[in-house]
Amino acid sequence: MKIECPHCGGHYDVDPQYIGQTLKCPDCGNEIEVNNPNLIPCPDCFVPISRRANCCPHCGAVLKAPEMTTIRLENQTSSTDFASEKEVMVCHPGAMNYLWAIILGIITLPFIIGILILLYVWIEIHYTTYRITTARLIVRRGWIGKLQNEIWIKDMRAVNLVQGVWQRLIGVGNILIGSAATAGTEISMIGISNPQKVVDTINSLRH
Repeated sequence: MKIECPHCGGHYDVDPQYIGQTLKCPDCGNEIEVNNPNLIPCPDCFVPISRRANCCPHCGAVLKAPEMTTIRLENQTSSTDFASEKEVMVCHPGAMNYLWAIILGIITLPFIIGILILLYVWIEIHYTTYRITTARLIVRRGWIGKLQNEIWIKDMRAVNLVQGVWQRLIGVGNILIGSAATAGTEISMIGISNPQKVVDTINSLRH
């Protein structure tokens, strides 16, 4: 800790254990009161308080407005986040996730119901997109009506892979993602092929 002699202007290194004591200046011989350099007197009550204090804890005098320039809201995003964003992976639900529906559609293909079933499966696969970028996970669903949901990689609290026995056999799984702002699942990626690879990719972006 450095102190300055008020008599001759000399600067010296002093151990913090000498705070509150009086020492002799080695140059001019005058006495120096060793004060804590991190404390300043309150302009109203003159009690020593921290230099970083916004108000005096003794008399309540406001010293300065809280510093807001360095505070960034958790959900606020700067333009540079988008400028540096790059696409990493694009996924759709795997066809194997609709295996029984596809089989049923093929069996009933001579009838209109079979065509409708296969059309439904195609729409579900083609118009459900999971886009992973270096900054976000974006989910888009819908053919006529559109639904989009997204979550920032930095806000992800947990990435969980859920696979039943049948899903493990056919190589698909569900990925459930939550954020610090929610207690449960915020985004669900349903019926993803090779789900472990997707989970590993997302986790690699979180570090």
